[in-house]
Amino acid sequence: MKGVLPIEQIKERIELFLLEQSRPLLTEPGRDVVDLSSSSYSLSTQYDKLVWHIWNENTNLVRQITGILSAKPGRLELRYQRFGKGPAGTLILAESRAMPEHLDRRSRRTQYLRTLRRWLHQLFPEWKVEELTTEADLARTFSGRYARGLMARGTQAWAVIGSGEQADDFRSDDILAYGLLWLDWLRTHHSSGGSRVVAGLRIFLPRDTAEVTLNRLAWLHPQAGKWELFETGFEVGEEVRRRDPADFGNLKTRLTPLTKPAMPARAVEETMDAIVSANPEVETRSGPDGALSWSVRGLVFARHTSQGIVFGLGRCETPLQQETAGELKELVGRMVRVRRADSTEVTHPLYRLQPERWMESMVSRQLNRLEPGLTAGIVYEQVPAVSGTARGLLDLLTANASGRLAVIELKASEDLQLPLQALDYWMRVHWHHQRGELQREGYFAGCALSPQPPLLLLVSPALQFHSACEVILRYLSPDIEVVRVGLNEDWRRAVKVVSRQAGRGS
Repeated sequence: MKGVLPIEQIKERIELFLLEQSRPLLTEPGRDVVDLSSSSYSLSTQYDKLVWHIWNENTNLVRQITGILSAKPGRLELRYQRFGKGPAGTLILAESRAMPEHLDRRSRRTQYLRTLRRWLHQLFPEWKVEELTTEADLARTFSGRYARGLMARGTQAWAVIGSGEQADDFRSDDILAYGLLWLDWLRTHHSSGGSRVVAGLRIFLPRDTAEVTLNRLAWLHPQAGKWELFETGFEVGEEVRRRDPADFGNLKTRLTPLTKPAMPARAVEETMDAIVSANPEVETRSGPDGALSWSVRGLVFARHTSQGIVFGLGRCETPLQQETAGELKELVGRMVRVRRADSTEVTHPLYRLQPERWMESMVSRQLNRLEPGLTAGIVYEQVPAVSGTARGLLDLLTANASGRLAVIELKASEDLQLPLQALDYWMRVHWHHQRGELQREGYFAGCALSPQPPLLLLVSPALQFHSACEVILRYLSPDIEVVRVGLNEDWRRAVKVVSRQAGRGS
């Protein structure tokens, strides 16, 4: 790049580049590649030097960054100076791309089709496999990631969906949504004039990836279809095993106890208080685990850890000290300037990042607009939801005036997985509530909770509800009361409810 950039601008370019990548990798000639998505780092400007410290279980790297050699979409080349009298070097930041072994995915899926067909003939010898494909059909929201098929015997038929991808290659919990869409489409288009009944859905998943799907199957409408799940990838001779229906809904979950926040050291607290006082847009929040965090319209920029307050975006962790307070003030000022409804920089990463968290920060203060009876009295944000090895964060958990729990899941853009992701959180809240664990662990203190199952609210801009969501909602259990709340498209300026639909769809 022409010219010499000030170190503050270099620092900002690096931070913004990393925020825009889903899995950035750091390459330095002669060293192992560092996956920055699973590493911690700090970028600090001290004594007119930009020092980058990166650490994880296998790496502890410190480099003084002196310039940007080139910047292209998805790639940033940096110049660094070694400490001491070592020569200058180059660091390359780039988004992770598919490795060569992933490039033959199409041929592997073709092979999986042959294997799946063989399994179906072995398991159901009296049934005919009429259709089996992995071709994507985006118009009907059918993903090429999964094999989908139809098997029949006389007037009876079953939909089939499966994947041979390994657990680290795909999101196994996505398969049920696509399976329900496939089942629904077959019932509409392959019913042979009403003489054929597509009874249900048979799901094939690699072993050790079925837990989320098993939990979800327990909360599908019992009259909407039959459900069978098979795990694959076992030893030859017993390659496929059918899971017992008793395993459906065998939820493994635990609730994080509500913990009082630990206060930071006095001097550091005063520094942060001064920054918060000078910027009304800054929000201070305490999570269920007691961890304090500071954010601007939902985008967290500082956290209180066992080592004190650290600040930075993404995985950047710069300790807040007297020497770094100026950097924090600059960061907050930049966020306040860009991350606002009337921003003139709507393409800036600070504006575009984490829109759901922005929406959450606004909705949590105006819950009564979503549902009559909801108030902002007791609201828990970003509640950890744990089931086996799967971990997520429930957007909002609250209760209405009569003590009925309400689970609120938000999406700022189209996502056909919204109903089932929300179901994951709903079933956990319901499970813990049935056992009295919510209040035993400190939630809703002093509140008389109703024994009713929680209300489930799906919130999104009205024009951003995926068209497939209504189909998926029809398959949910009638025990789940669902309300879809459509917001105005310019919700960043002010939250307004423009549509509200109760029920699971028509």
